[in-house]
Amino acid sequence: MNKKNSMSYLDLLAWITENKNEIISCRVDNVYKISGTQAYFLKLHCKNSDKNLVIEPGKRIHFTKYDRQKEISNEVSLIRAHIKDKIINNIELLGKERIIKLTFMDRLMYIELLPRGLLVITDLNNRILFATEYKEFKDRVIKPNVIYTPPPPPPPLTDEEIDKLLKKGNLSRILGVPQEIIEALGISVLNRQELDNAVLKIKKLEEDIEKGNFNKCLIPNLTVIPLKFNDCIEKDSYNDALDEFFTNEEKAIIKSETDKKLEEEKKKLVKTIEEIENEIETYKKEEDKHRNIANILIANYQNIENEINKNLGKNTIKIKLDEYEIELDPKLSVYKNASKYFDIAKEYAEKRKKAEETLNNLKQKLKELDKQIEERTEEIRISLRKREWYEKYRWSFTRNGYLVIAGRDIDQNESLVRKLLEPKDIFLHADIQGAPATIIKTQGNNVTEDDIRDAAVIAACYSKAWKVGMGAIDVFWVNGDQVSKSPPSGEYLKKGSFMIYGKKNFINNVKMQLFLGLTEDFKIIVGSEEVVKKYSSFNIFILLEPGDEDPSKLSAKIIKILQEKLKLKGLRTLQDDIIRSLPGKSKIVAIKNKT
Repeated sequence: MNKKNSMSYLDLLAWITENKNEIISCRVDNVYKISGTQAYFLKLHCKNSDKNLVIEPGKRIHFTKYDRQKEISNEVSLIRAHIKDKIINNIELLGKERIIKLTFMDRLMYIELLPRGLLVITDLNNRILFATEYKEFKDRVIKPNVIYTPPPPPPPLTDEEIDKLLKKGNLSRILGVPQEIIEALGISVLNRQELDNAVLKIKKLEEDIEKGNFNKCLIPNLTVIPLKFNDCIEKDSYNDALDEFFTNEEKAIIKSETDKKLEEEKKKLVKTIEEIENEIETYKKEEDKHRNIANILIANYQNIENEINKNLGKNTIKIKLDEYEIELDPKLSVYKNASKYFDIAKEYAEKRKKAEETLNNLKQKLKELDKQIEERTEEIRISLRKREWYEKYRWSFTRNGYLVIAGRDIDQNESLVRKLLEPKDIFLHADIQGAPATIIKTQGNNVTEDDIRDAAVIAACYSKAWKVGMGAIDVFWVNGDQVSKSPPSGEYLKKGSFMIYGKKNFINNVKMQLFLGLTEDFKIIVGSEEVVKKYSSFNIFILLEPGDEDPSKLSAKIIKILQEKLKLKGLRTLQDDIIRSLPGKSKIVAIKNKT
């Protein structure tokens, strides 16, 4: 069984069967290119939750739980112009080809997962508005304003071709499915009768997939198939299997490409260093040679003067002393001839000095490049980490392991109360206008007062109280079933507002102190000191208070502290996460040690 390079028709059928209802009605919030790949990253706002969709023409389509380093290009800007803020009305396969068609209100997007496949956007009449490549192919033309036509399917095999392929054992070509499917189904064909049975098996598999009856089988570092097979790890969904498989492949590709570029740069640098070292050696030899000649002339003053006097009418003369053949100017004195050689020696000394400075700079650059190679490797590892669903909110945990989530804005406050707040959850809110709806997800359990105090830190620090520089604020809490979006008769609740019924419980004077640490899987954990001590996997964590330092500058400082104190590399990729974790302008008050 060969390693999977791209999704097969059956993979696509399984993925669409599983995810069609998930993707329809999603709005495209934004589009990016995944750095170091040919893949696109679509942020989708869907009815149940926000999703991230990876599309790589010629290779794959799947939702992803992993974060990535993203970039914007002219190509991305053009795609955004066509589909940003548009809703996906339908998704379908074109026949039995590996081509997906996404339908928007006034646009169509075709994603070809065939070799050298394209991403093409058209109007509803299939007139091409954008393509990842414009080209005249043998059997079609991809150009602006031309009607889009998909790559034609291969012609049906003749009986003679089938017989030849049977002799070669090339069932994949005959049946139109990957070898992995043939092996997983245990298909073996020696004659036409067995071939007919194999066709029926493939057809039955397709029908099962369309009904949702298929496995979610991941064979790490090898493939994903909709059937049970050797070394199969059954995942929760086919999408999860695809996401894990292709993300690991993506890591390897990005690392390989990055290593290749950096190693090429290093190779050039090493070659330049060697050339300069050779130059320095040459300059040193010439410097020593000319200085030695000058000293020899002075040491043999009388003999040299006699030679000069004998040849006064000549322009130059040559004499041999020690191992040197020395050229002299008879018009000059011995000392002036020696001075000329001293001057030449000085010139070589200057050249050597400049070359040595250049060499030192290049060696320093080489050290930095080696660090950069290590740094980049770690950045790739850290950036391609799995994102949890709650990370789109403000989040933390209590010391006893209960999830705390808080809204980043009015929309999230509304969503939290409407969709995620359950009767036995704890709802918290700072006693100030302009504060996040904060929830402890209790899972129906009774939480301790310490848990509530941990959550109160989040409710307080992400409120307006931090931004205006208050030292502390009161926070109230109630049970989830005391919170309602239904106002009293005749009243109106604006978006993000809610009613509290019954008694409020107050935690007074919650200090504006937020602790920040780093978990084992490189998540930024914030919260009370006890929480960050517990969940931070490293020995150092940081105490923050309201201040006047901009989050972008402060995040760079925090990264520097963590890298230096923890001897970690690649943390620059966490800068956006740190910025998102800061309540606003802040200051570092202390660097704490867990022990």
